[in-house]
Amino acid sequence: MQLSDFINQALKFIERGTVDRKSKFRLPILASYNENTINQRIVIARKFDGNENSLIIFTDRDSQKFNELQTNESCSLLFWDAGKKMQVYIQGVAEIMDEDSRVLFWKNLSESQKKDYQIEPPPKTNIQTHNDYQFKDTSDRFCCIKIFFKSMDILVLSNNGHQRAIYDFKSQKQDWVTP
Repeated sequence: MQLSDFINQALKFIERGTVDRKSKFRLPILASYNENTINQRIVIARKFDGNENSLIIFTDRDSQKFNELQTNESCSLLFWDAGKKMQVYIQGVAEIMDEDSRVLFWKNLSESQKKDYQIEPPPKTNIQTHNDYQFKDTSDRFCCIKIFFKSMDILVLSNNGHQRAIYDFKSQKQDWVTP
């Protein structure tokens, strides 16, 4: 396989994850930084833009990840598909999207999806019992975050020999590297 094909294949899997609910690339792990702690959580890949090499995710403005990404825009995404034995690691920069984008995405959510951003009290607030929360009819906490890819590290495990490559999106430098 050619190096450029290997890299493009990884990007196609990321893009596929935004439209195929069964794709293993639908649920990457997002890592962000808070003071002296790296925090990780699973997010849903919502929209990929191949022209600007970015991925959109949604979050709650009162969530820990929103505060971390607003304070420190550096983050990473980790995709894993056990069937393909493929891992894709992205280093990126997060940007809070504008109000017009937020309103557009909000309109396209189902009522049950909207409820995820209407829970009161906000995420990680102590409550008395597991269901001691309500829903507030508002969209003010819904937020869209766009993660611009800086670099990508692709690893495919195989009994016939592992393959690994790195790619820098700014310089477009690509290299095979040892797995």
